[in-house]
Amino acid sequence: MFAQLLELPIRPWQVLLGTFIVYHAVRAIYLVYLSPLSIFPGSKWAALGEYWEAYWNIGVAPGKKGQTLFKLEKMHRKLGGALRMGPNEVHIYDPRFYHELYKPGSKYYKDPTMHKVLGAPSSTLAESDPIRHKQRKAPLEPLFSKKNILSLEPMLMKHVDHCSQRFDEFYRAGKPVSMEWALKSLAMDMVSQFAFGKSLNALADPEFKSMPVRVFQKYLPSLHVIKAFPFVRYLNSLPLWIAKHISEDVVMGHELEQFASRRIEEYIADANSGKAPSFPTLMERLLIPLPEKGYQVPSKQGLRDEILTVISAGDDTTGIANMVTIFNILNNSQVQDRLLRELKTVMPTPTSHAPYLQLEQLPYLTAVIKEGLRYSSPAASRTPRLVPPGGVTLPDGRFIPAGTRVGMAIYHIHYNEDLFPSPRTFDPERWLGDPEEVQNRLKFNVAFSRGNRSCLGINLAYMEMYMAIAYLIRRFDLQLVDTTEKDMVWDDMVVPQFHGELKVMTKRREE
Repeated sequence: MFAQLLELPIRPWQVLLGTFIVYHAVRAIYLVYLSPLSIFPGSKWAALGEYWEAYWNIGVAPGKKGQTLFKLEKMHRKLGGALRMGPNEVHIYDPRFYHELYKPGSKYYKDPTMHKVLGAPSSTLAESDPIRHKQRKAPLEPLFSKKNILSLEPMLMKHVDHCSQRFDEFYRAGKPVSMEWALKSLAMDMVSQFAFGKSLNALADPEFKSMPVRVFQKYLPSLHVIKAFPFVRYLNSLPLWIAKHISEDVVMGHELEQFASRRIEEYIADANSGKAPSFPTLMERLLIPLPEKGYQVPSKQGLRDEILTVISAGDDTTGIANMVTIFNILNNSQVQDRLLRELKTVMPTPTSHAPYLQLEQLPYLTAVIKEGLRYSSPAASRTPRLVPPGGVTLPDGRFIPAGTRVGMAIYHIHYNEDLFPSPRTFDPERWLGDPEEVQNRLKFNVAFSRGNRSCLGINLAYMEMYMAIAYLIRRFDLQLVDTTEKDMVWDDMVVPQFHGELKVMTKRREE
């Protein structure tokens, strides 16, 4: 019988199938038991591929998607400070390693195979080569300096005033405001005017749900799918009439790219006809070569990618940080009362104005904003890097070989109980105690990351937060409407996606 089986012809597909099975069986044994990373605990499924992460991140219902971040938190508490995250990735929880990984001049580089696929592949954000990254940043760093950002104060104030007028309209109509949409619209108008010289006027939308705000809100969560299944990104190259039959996310990707391309063309046309803005803009700086610093004007795709990353970073993250901070102010009468008393010292009436530099000197407002950034962690996910030649030894003594992807999550730093006692309590007091303790905590308030890759927009984001929170709290007696802490629970969809909605009635203060 056995001899007869041996005489049966072997078909090519059987050879291929057998080779496939043997290859993956050997690969699985190596990755799980023999790889240098096998010394790190974690899910064996994670050791085999990206799909363990995808399982926890890709879903539909709240609490069933964007859970990798929280799953890792639980696993770290049980299994220790370093976990196997993928075939070639280790995730670190130990805060002692954070400033080694993300320090200025760090030799840990971005992994191009990961960042290029996630969108805007030719942007400064996605650039993995440190020399080219420095060249790409050259025209942007002066633009984002505090001195230049201070010159934007009148422009930002116009948008705060516009937001206030819209709040009045909602109050007169007896309707609550959805603060996530409103604050993202405020951030969108601020950052788009900074980028193009004129805003997208998102605040004028009847429900604060203009197309640009909706596009970014919808598109960012799709990056979990694109990371797990990179081919999905190429669906954006399909004609729109085909894309409409595949996925709303694909349509949003089309809209996003067309939106940026149109705005770039409009800016260049206006500039050529002598209609350039009176203040420095992102587009202006991107279109001026700096040969002495190695910067050349990017291609149209490069300009588009740069614009998309700046507006995305300045819209969702700032809007979310403001929303979470305002919720926690309204949810704690002691915090709100103390903040209001302090604001009245520089704005005696609800219609008063105070210069940004004066707002920045208010200790309790500053503490509220720092706590808001920690608590909201609007860019919460891990930011992986590649281990440089020679490998690295972790604080616990374990070795990670060169070329391994290694990362940490801002959320895990901000919610570390050793660094921030009672981390799930919104407590501005933690920024007002002993100066040495406060300074030590500040080292780990890393909402904008640290090192060469830290957020360029930090000065703009701070100004937006100070002005939005100070003026909205001073001008309005905001009352929560059908909103509880359960509504503010979020899933990590690249940026936080909340289980509910923050709604408030926006009545003007009289004194």
